Parts: sequence; structure tokens; C-alpha cells
Amino acid sequence: MIKHLQGFLKLLDRYQKNTSTDNEKKIMDTWYDSIDHTAERQNAVTEEEAGKAMWSVISKGMSEQEHEAPSRLWSYKFYFRLAAACLLLAGGFVLYRTAFDHDEAIAGVKNEVIEKMQSVANPGPGPKVFTLADGSRVTLEKDAVLYYPERFTSNERNVFLKGNVFFEIAHDSSRPFYVHANNIVTRVLGTSFTVRENPKTNSIEVAVMTGVVEVRQAAESGNSQQTENKVILTQNKKVTFFEETEKLVTGLVDQPKIIKNKPVETNQKLFNYVEMPFSGIIPILEDAYGVKISLDERLRNCTITADLSQENTLFAQLEILCESIDARYELNKDTIMLSGKGCELSK
Repeated sequence: MIKHLQGFLKLLDRYQKNTSTDNEKKIMDTWYDSIDHTAERQNAVTEEEAGKAMWSVISKGMSEQEHEAPSRLWSYKFYFRLAAACLLLAGGFVLYRTAFDHDEAIAGVKNEVIEKMQSVANPGPGPKVFTLADGSRVTLEKDAVLYYPERFTSNERNVFLKGNVFFEIAHDSSRPFYVHANNIVTRVLGTSFTVRENPKTNSIEVAVMTGVVEVRQAAESGNSQQTENKVILTQNKKVTFFEETEKLVTGLVDQPKIIKNKPVETNQKLFNYVEMPFSGIIPILEDAYGVKISLDERLRNCTITADLSQENTLFAQLEILCESIDARYELNKDTIMLSGKGCELSK
């Protein structure tokens, strides 16, 4: 089939250069006249319709050859090859248009921008690590695709994403890094975060592991008056954009960890409590993880003796604290609500 396509393309080249034979010109004129050149028809044509139309014209041309001399029988094979090439071209055209039919595919960016970029994909099943020209590392999960320029510009770095990817961005204060994914744009200077798509809920999530990022809804093409919808995320925070409601909903990552710039050697001291009231413990946890914890007033005077330094995630530490005083915690967006019946004061 590829050989047929190459032959057809060579024929087209000869036809355009006016070096084809009279019979080849006749064949190409017949094929060209069979094409509906209106934009409306091209937008409506399907692969099946294109194939039937081309085959009909070619078959007609073949039937007209039946009354001619045997010396022209070679044209039968040529028509068959032309038919195969045309059908292949029709199929490729439909598939190409299906993949790039929308004016805007990622974060309001036209496909013509993406088409000019390099790309790296991960067909799976395991993660695939890739390093960009600026030293930033990306880890692509199964079926993820990243589009990126061969060289970043002098004032900013832009990449475009489909699927789930973890980023470790090389710090460069003079060139912000922009990740365009679905209907949101994430702006960073140097940090690590994940971008995950959820087809079931038609949403996309950005979760920050280190550093600070800005996430905003992508402006619709040609709509400069659109109200900017954005949030600032710090470590252990996440935001989910729901396309249906066009809302950015903040929350916490699944496993909040101690902020990177906190000295590791202080952990033993920070999380080792001896008859420590909850009113003193909560500010320590808020500072260590960079989160907001709302404490029920009835729990403020509850005390605990425990070593939490062996647990390196916030929720694991909260589980131990809550068990000790029969309390509970729940998430309200990016705030942890700690409540319970309280503790009796010793007389």
C-alpha cells in the first residue's frame, strides 16, 4: 500500500510539472474533477463517503477503457493502484482531521501551535522519564503525551500536556514555566507537582509537592473580557478544575508531607510530646505541613503524650492524635476540621 501511495505522489508531481504522459494527464484530470472543492463538502465528508466517491470515479474510468485496444490494458492495473492510493489518502485525511478537527485542543491553544512542537509519549505500561532542554524532568504515566519546543524562548517556557504527568521544574526566575493541560494553565518558577486528568468526572487536578504554583482557567480564544479564575497553591495543596461548572476547587494532596525547607533533625523534637495540650500541638502541625487546621474549642485543653516522629505524613499523625482522645477529623476544601466531645479537666 505504501508503494502505491508513493507511486501516486510521484504521478501527482509529474502532473504538476507537466511532464506526465497524455494518458496519465487524462487519469489525473478525471480524479481531480471528481473532487468536491467546496469547504462545506470537505467538512461533511466521511471516510466511507470519500472512499465510495473515489472508487466510483475510478470504476467509471475503468469501464470506459473496456472498448479500447488490448495495448491499453496496462491502465487497469494503474487504476487499481490509483484506487488503493486514493482510499489510503482518504482514510489518512479523515483520521488527520479527526485528531485535529477542533480549533482549540489544549487550554485554548490552537492545534497549529502544537503541531509545530516536538512531542514525547508513553504508550505504557510503566512510567517514562524525560528531561527537557532547560533541565526540567517530567515523568509521564501511561498514555500521556507532552508537547514541547525544541528550544525555550528567552522570556518563558511553555509545554502542552495530555494525560497524567509529574513535573520537576528547573528553577529559572527570569523564565516562568507554563503547563497547558485541558482547560487550565499552571505557572511555576521552580517546583514539583502533578497534573492528572479524570475523564469520569471531566476534571483535571494539579497537586503541589514542593514550591508554589499559580493555576488559572485558560481564557477562551477571542474572549479578552473573561473573568480570570485562578488560585495560588503551596506545598501539599491541590486544585481541581471541573469543566462543567468551570470552578477551581481547592483541597489537600492525598499524603501531605513535611515542608522541604524544614530541618530534618528537628522532627524528633517537633513531634515528640509529653503531656502537651492540643492547643500547642496544632500550630506545630500547621507550620510543619503548611496547612490550616481548625480545632474544636472543646479539644483545646486535651493533652497527649506520644512520639509522632516515626510517622512522616500528616494524616498518619492525626489518626494517632484522634484515637488518643476519641476525636475525628475531616477535610473542608484545603482546611482540616478537628472535632470531638472534648476532655474533662482534672480537678
